[in-house]
Amino acid sequence: MSPILLYPLYALVLVTVLSVLVAAHEYGHYIFARLFGMGAEEFAIGMGKPRLITWFRRTYTVPLPADAPYREGEMVEASAAGMNFEKADQPIRSEVVRTHKGLALAETTEFTIRPYPVGGFVRIKGMMPEEDGSETKIPGGFYSKPPWQRFIVLLAGPAFSILAGIFLLTGVLFTQGGIDSSEPTIGGVSRTGAARQASLRPDDKILSIDGKPVRRFYDIVSAVRDSPGQKFLIEFDRAGVRKTTEVVPIMESSASFVLNEDMEPTGERRLQAKLGIQPFDRRVKMSLADSFGKAWRAPITNVKAIYFTFKRPEQIKENLGGPGSIAATTAMAVDSGFVTVLTFAAMLSISVGIFNLLPIFPLDGGQMMVALAEMLRGGKRLSMRVQNMVGTLGFALVVTLFVGVLLIDANRFVFSRFGEAKPAEPKIEMELSEKMKNMAKED
Repeated sequence: MSPILLYPLYALVLVTVLSVLVAAHEYGHYIFARLFGMGAEEFAIGMGKPRLITWFRRTYTVPLPADAPYREGEMVEASAAGMNFEKADQPIRSEVVRTHKGLALAETTEFTIRPYPVGGFVRIKGMMPEEDGSETKIPGGFYSKPPWQRFIVLLAGPAFSILAGIFLLTGVLFTQGGIDSSEPTIGGVSRTGAARQASLRPDDKILSIDGKPVRRFYDIVSAVRDSPGQKFLIEFDRAGVRKTTEVVPIMESSASFVLNEDMEPTGERRLQAKLGIQPFDRRVKMSLADSFGKAWRAPITNVKAIYFTFKRPEQIKENLGGPGSIAATTAMAVDSGFVTVLTFAAMLSISVGIFNLLPIFPLDGGQMMVALAEMLRGGKRLSMRVQNMVGTLGFALVVTLFVGVLLIDANRFVFSRFGEAKPAEPKIEMELSEKMKNMAKED
């Protein structure tokens, strides 16, 4: 099928993935806002106007302050003006005029879909600070609640994004199984790598390097990655016969992820020396507990990747990407199959959650810092001047970051096609073991 004909499918998958991930994120905000008695006026998937669909309305009550008396006659008048009050223990009667407590304000949340699938929001009552501080007196309002409750409501969105990603990954690992790359057996040999020059072949089992026993494939990786140009004596087993050979690792041309002892990315990317071999990957069944444990490590790897990216600024343009990179990755995931799409959605959800925790206003993390500052001040609000200054600075940082990733995308997908010609990265052709070929056919 022509790639052009697949573009609508790519777009549909991208919109669907983004909508589901946004819904998970915003549901975290919504459920905890309601838990703490805040009024939520709208739960929207997408941005912009007008509302395309209002597919659900939910009415509930927000308790008014216990020390706020109202006369029932006044309540009827307020109701006629559009303020819908309800009393929990008895119906409102216009002829009774006396003071009551324990009243509740009826609220409605509209669940809507808006035209541009680039985000979403939950509109919580009273989230806009006012010069006179009147937002703290709105019944069921965001700022009428203590700062620790606001902190949790803000945290819930990123937390739900991360948890959604973890649960998706857990499901993929539990149903599809994991990959065991620990065995020190060669699964594939690059046709242009150092191992090929040393006459190593697929299915050879590495026994030792410079006399040191090799028990895991990681022992091979860790022994050579920091030693380009150094000669190593390798002892290996080929069909029951012990042999030896000398090999000189070659420094790769572009940075790649550093692997840990489980052959999983640590988050750090750098240039490494390699032999030009790949492990013999075996698909293994995973228990639910093991699947969850492995999925739980994904956010940790993501945080480390962010740390190492900003630790080495020269790698920022390689590691970061914007909408164009997300769209390109979506297309590759669709081409690879449904399981890859789920895995991509899980990792994207985790990335969105962690990104929103950055202490930059107006991201959730920036607003959490404001709530934390109020907690440290004993609940005292920050002045409007300070809030405006923090908001302006944060907005400028977010815009700068957004423009930066757009430029990275433009350089990656557009300008590179018209700029100075660069030699293409050689495609690494691997000679695979017969067992690896059979596994690929089965998958």
